[in-house]
Amino acid sequence: MSTIAYVDNPPPKYIDQARSEIQRFPDYVRSYFSEMLPILKWLPKYNLMWLWGDLICGCTVGAIVVPQSMAYAKIASLPPEYGLYSSFVGVVIYTFLGTSKDISIGTTAIMSLMVSQIFIGIQSSPEFQSGEWTTHQFAVTMALFAGLISLGLSVLRLGILFHFICQPAVAGFMAGSGLTIVINQFGKIFGVPNIDTTEAPYLVFGKTLIHLNHSTVDAIFGVLTLIWLYGVRYLCTKLTHRYPKHALKFFFFNISRNVVVIVVTTFLSWVINHFGPYEKSPFGILGPVPPGFQLMGVPKIDSGLVSAIMPNIPSVVTLLIMEHCSIATSLGKQFDYRINVNQEILTIGLTNIFGSFFSAYPSTGSFSRSAVTSKSGARTPLLNVFVAIIVVLALYALTPAFQYIPNASLAAIITHAVTDLIVGPSVWRRFWRYHPSELVIFAAAYIISLFTRIDVSVYVPVGLSLIVQLYRSARPEYAILGCVKMDNTLSINNEKKQDIDNDDDNEGISYDGNDDGFDDCRFFSFTHSTLGHCVHPIAPGIVAFQPRENMLFENSVYYTEKLMDEIRSTTRRGKPLAEKMGDRPWNDTGDMGKGRDKPILRAIIMDLSGVHQMDYSATEDLKAAVKQADRYSGRSIPWYFVLNDSMAVRKGLLYGGFGTQRRKAGGPFRSDLKKNKKDLKDPNKKDAKSKKQDTDIVDMKKDIKIDKQKQEDKTNTLEPKSLSDNQDSSCWPQQQQQHLCNYNRINQIDDIYPYFFVSMNDAARAAYINNIDIMSPDQSEHNTPSVIDEENGRELQQ
Repeated sequence: MSTIAYVDNPPPKYIDQARSEIQRFPDYVRSYFSEMLPILKWLPKYNLMWLWGDLICGCTVGAIVVPQSMAYAKIASLPPEYGLYSSFVGVVIYTFLGTSKDISIGTTAIMSLMVSQIFIGIQSSPEFQSGEWTTHQFAVTMALFAGLISLGLSVLRLGILFHFICQPAVAGFMAGSGLTIVINQFGKIFGVPNIDTTEAPYLVFGKTLIHLNHSTVDAIFGVLTLIWLYGVRYLCTKLTHRYPKHALKFFFFNISRNVVVIVVTTFLSWVINHFGPYEKSPFGILGPVPPGFQLMGVPKIDSGLVSAIMPNIPSVVTLLIMEHCSIATSLGKQFDYRINVNQEILTIGLTNIFGSFFSAYPSTGSFSRSAVTSKSGARTPLLNVFVAIIVVLALYALTPAFQYIPNASLAAIITHAVTDLIVGPSVWRRFWRYHPSELVIFAAAYIISLFTRIDVSVYVPVGLSLIVQLYRSARPEYAILGCVKMDNTLSINNEKKQDIDNDDDNEGISYDGNDDGFDDCRFFSFTHSTLGHCVHPIAPGIVAFQPRENMLFENSVYYTEKLMDEIRSTTRRGKPLAEKMGDRPWNDTGDMGKGRDKPILRAIIMDLSGVHQMDYSATEDLKAAVKQADRYSGRSIPWYFVLNDSMAVRKGLLYGGFGTQRRKAGGPFRSDLKKNKKDLKDPNKKDAKSKKQDTDIVDMKKDIKIDKQKQEDKTNTLEPKSLSDNQDSSCWPQQQQQHLCNYNRINQIDDIYPYFFVSMNDAARAAYINNIDIMSPDQSEHNTPSVIDEENGRELQQ
């Protein structure tokens, strides 16, 4: 005889769960604080090989940080030294708290653009024009409050919110913002005067083209810088493919092109201004840069300024997290290491909080510098120390030379850095081919950034991605399942397929008493793209429904409505409507003779193998569907469930009484989680009805299971250990079960509840066998009245 391993996953009690969590609380606390200092995990393993790689990478990135930081500060309409302050604090903090070896925190072009748009509004206020508010106050206030909110999100472990922002939203925003920055820099590159970059990008682009004939000598520096930057990159790429042995040399020459062009153009600018007959520079230059950290100190906060900038702080924090975490997760996937989003948000928060003491403005992970870091052989986050050293040396030793840097050259460097963010038509086609909704989100973020403020282009794509997610959750996919007879190789037999298609009398699986045919069946949707024409009903009057998302409050009504629609379309009423139209319900006035050739509803199979969450609302909606199905069919309809090992789903169904489906006549299922009052009085004493109920359940399970094992295979089967009276007869001792399962095979797996199954084949077999006596042609055409057993709800034919 085949051995049946009974599976019983009793839902855990809340008091036990709370006790377990309390016992684990010290471990949670240790893990919480150990994650805050990732440096403690890798610093003890540090070696000279790592040091050499970090030193080279740090010097390389440091040479890029200095000119970029000053250039991005110009985008933010702030003095250039503010960019150096921001980059210094970011790289120092990230050394101790970061979880990525490739991220470089500091000023970014997109963040600087948002700060610029906010600062322009502050500059027009009377308080700023009267001197009550200063540029320094604005920068540190923005950094401080952005950091405080980011820190709060990290402490509360709300980094999961970042995962609600889909990749099309991030890609569209980054691409649109990159194009906006490029358009705003065109006027500076070509020396076009009097271009208001606070207007919409399309207006800025149009005015730049209109006034292009008024270009100044700045265009020489800007155009030559662009030619150098793109020319060197193109040449190094070609030479790398032609001479792969010298790829490393070409790589370092390629990434040093920014430093080279800044040194050359600054030297030419100094020569022209120092030896030329000019009292004022004939072209735009950076101007004096104060050495050191002259503005370092405790931030002075003005309540009026806080009130003015606070409405913009949420968009700033969203951009900080979105830009940083998207870069970090992308690099983590590329180089096979795990990013802790909450820890990264903590790093952003502390960077901006401490940055406010150094007169920094909001900073986050930089896309261009992080890409250079990942390609320069970074080994650990310690490389940021060397970057910080270079920034400090630049602040104290090179500031006299910084004042001669041409503005057009800085604009060209910015343009060259952000053009990698702009995507071409291939990305648009990729999103369209995947799903139109992905393209809508991407296009909205891309286009809106070109016609309005950048904070709007942050909120709109994030809102659209949430709306799409909510819609997909509220209107999920589902399937009405049927069976397909398969051959031994799990492929459709052409001859059987032809016979099935040509057989008009075939309505499902035949039953001959020995082989019900369900073992060779696979279950597919009737709308399957390739097998839909091969799918047949399981049996007349049996409906199989498969939700393809978790059953929660937002979609449970939708699922039950679709189930009832399928029942009404494929079966007929068990209880006829009144003959007079006036006596019928207002919502069901269909033709009396319509659908008389359809079978009566006999059973419902719910394939919940893909459902892992179920809440109270979903359970209540299923209970309401039970009443609707009973009312429609005029009898008690059994519900069969295919489950996985999810405790949430199992507990929800047991709460609704779907495990044993016991009820009084016309009433709802009695919860399987509640004990009988008689059992509570005397648990060892059972009345005749309870004994009969247990016998019926066991007999039902025996009818469902069909022995297919040959006599010679008895030696490979498991014999369940005899249990004492006070043990559950459906469960094995855990130690014995674990020991036996390591060396033997279990022939069948069953559940102690008669309506729960582990496979669709078993559920279909149970529904078929338990209704085979009432699915004969003689009875299927007539409405046979039925009564309901008050205790277990089983149908008794009169």
